[in-house]
Amino acid sequence: MKATVAFAGAALALTASTAAAHRTAATCGESAGLETLSDPQRDLVRLRPKATTIAAINRLARPRPTPTTRTTGFQRQAWRVRAQIVEYRLERDGDVDLVLYDGKRSYLTATMPHARCLSPRTRAREAIVHARALFEGLCGPARPAWRELGAVAMVDGVGYWGARHPALRPVTGLRLVAGCA
Repeated sequence: MKATVAFAGAALALTASTAAAHRTAATCGESAGLETLSDPQRDLVRLRPKATTIAAINRLARPRPTPTTRTTGFQRQAWRVRAQIVEYRLERDGDVDLVLYDGKRSYLTATMPHARCLSPRTRAREAIVHARALFEGLCGPARPAWRELGAVAMVDGVGYWGARHPALRPVTGLRLVAGCA
């Protein structure tokens, strides 16, 4: 009887953990490796941020097709931009999306992944988690609806090519210059 109960308990635990793993994989997205700095080429990324502007990033020639591995210099570098965080929201997968504006007609998105989407292999895991905790701690938790903000920050993140535009994914550092207390 005890063996049957123990076996049933173990089977139930295995089923629950397998279901949780499938849920996490499904909610973290197809390209979660690149977006969370846990892909096989993560060690190619220079994590010391290089200062640039949103306009300069937007002027980069977009590769075709959209890369699924770190094939460009943009993807192999952490970047630092000074920007107004115009608005932010919580995505279904748990990510926090930021809309950045340079004050001169250029916009860029940056993403802070949810900690559950970071694998044990994620580079700069602590920095990624800290940047999000700092942001939400000072500016308020993200919600599914867009929240206007207006805070100015130095945002560090790894170059990422989305289907339509470049982005910073993941955010690896954030320092508020003005706004949010």
